[in-house]
Amino acid sequence: MRLVRASLLCLVVALLVPAGASAARGTLDYRQVVDTSRGTYVEGSFSYVSVRDARGAVVLEREFRQRRRLRLRQPLSAGRYRVTSFQRPCSAGCAALDPPTDACARPLRVLPRGRTVVRVVVRPGRGCTMGVRVQPALFPPRSRLAAARRYIASRAGVNSWALIDSRGRLHGFAPGRRYVSASVVKAMLLVAYLRRIGNRMPTTLDRLLLGPMITVSDNARATLVYRRVGDGALRRLARRAGMRSFTVAHSWAAAYFSAADQARFFYVFDRLVPPRSRRYARRLLSSIVSWQRWGFSRYSLAAGFRTFFKGGWRPTSRGALVHEAAAFERGPVRLSMAVLTDGNPSHAYGTATLRGVAARIFGRRARQAADVGAGPIPGDAPPPDQAGTPAHRRAGLADVHRFAPDVSTELVYRTTRNITGRRLPGYCREWALLLEPAARDLGRVQRNLRRRGLGLLILDAYRPARATRALVRWAERTGRGHLVGTYLARRSNHNLGSAVDLTLVRLSDGHRVRMGRFDALGPGAHTLDASGRLLRNRLTLKRAMERFGFSNYWREWWHFDHRVKGTRYLDLTLGCGA
Repeated sequence: MRLVRASLLCLVVALLVPAGASAARGTLDYRQVVDTSRGTYVEGSFSYVSVRDARGAVVLEREFRQRRRLRLRQPLSAGRYRVTSFQRPCSAGCAALDPPTDACARPLRVLPRGRTVVRVVVRPGRGCTMGVRVQPALFPPRSRLAAARRYIASRAGVNSWALIDSRGRLHGFAPGRRYVSASVVKAMLLVAYLRRIGNRMPTTLDRLLLGPMITVSDNARATLVYRRVGDGALRRLARRAGMRSFTVAHSWAAAYFSAADQARFFYVFDRLVPPRSRRYARRLLSSIVSWQRWGFSRYSLAAGFRTFFKGGWRPTSRGALVHEAAAFERGPVRLSMAVLTDGNPSHAYGTATLRGVAARIFGRRARQAADVGAGPIPGDAPPPDQAGTPAHRRAGLADVHRFAPDVSTELVYRTTRNITGRRLPGYCREWALLLEPAARDLGRVQRNLRRRGLGLLILDAYRPARATRALVRWAERTGRGHLVGTYLARRSNHNLGSAVDLTLVRLSDGHRVRMGRFDALGPGAHTLDASGRLLRNRLTLKRAMERFGFSNYWREWWHFDHRVKGTRYLDLTLGCGA
């Protein structure tokens, strides 16, 4: 018997559903193919589809005369159902039907405003297979995508935007354009490190590396993590995430990627993390400090989305570079987005671009909620993930990582591993500061050395005057007064922010290159008082530094003065609060 009456009854029920309830409805998208490659039903057949709700009541029954392909779209209330498909071959010229055959059934779920796709392949006489894919509500709507695209196209600078919507489709503006990385790549370093240690929770030492690298964007720790995972692990991770433009060589800060790459990575980032450390990775990427929440999170959180993100900022030859990439979750809805910008006239302009895109994606209500009582937007000033304080910046000092993000630091006077055997006063934080021209030129040295697989390790940079006085007192107290005036100055160029002590490291493993002992205050410390490999390495460092405005002090192979001299001897501590 044909089931037309039942179909009409279902249609009437659908029309009688209250308007308020219709908002909670979804769509069943049923698709069936008959595979005739190994034969078909001799006289034809009829296809039957039945859908029952969680209580077993029939909510949909349909009958179709045999077709090679058929498709049925049916609105259903959100909930759980069971769909059954079977065939009834014809006999006697289709005047009668044979018993049901080639049946298959699956439970499924319909989400509010979502779409549940059921794909059935019928093989006559050999059964059928059924696959189910549940798709959440489409977010964001097409109108918001168009608004975001128009907005970013109107902004100054070089901009790209990519978004993977809740159904896994990619949208964007110049999504394949490649950019140099800023700190956004630290999310990849986190995942690569967790994959390297295997399916276990990170140890305390692991967390001391990974936590600050993500939450406060610590560059020194990122370099340590990078040395452990290497380029190969990052490339393998990029392939697993479906990233198509990612490259990296010798430095995490020299990675290149596109907005589409980062959207793909964040869309699946937690699936790439071993199960036992997945919650840890998600917690870090949702716990970025407030002053680095430059763009998306204000609007996504106001719209009710959990947000996992990483941002980055650095100067380039074009201007200010500002990036951010993120994944967003709200119930079954998941999407990801990346905005990469370069050539901005200022950091504030770049962060405004991020916020403008997010405001259009998450809608008017989120924008209104985010703007109520929000106060100043974090990121309108250069981010304080750079070392130093406003007093240091007023004195002209800059963090060397601003110009050389991958440079390593190990301030010896902040430890007991120096000639005095004690930590010097004024050294409380691992801050490598120099006058801005010197810091900028040091970045050029680092980029030049990187081509040969080498990098810089800073042993001392700006030194508070109180530390210099402590060195002189130590020499006089221990009978080493002859060092004062030759190796130790009462007023040092380090106090001006114009001098730096450093050595070379191999980028492949982070190990120091053989140069001789640091702080060996005697003839052995003279730059040219060496031979063989030691001399060649010292000259490699000397030539690289001199090429970019530094001069070596001949008595100390590690000491270099910049051509731009400061005008004041400073006694600002390195994070000691006094």
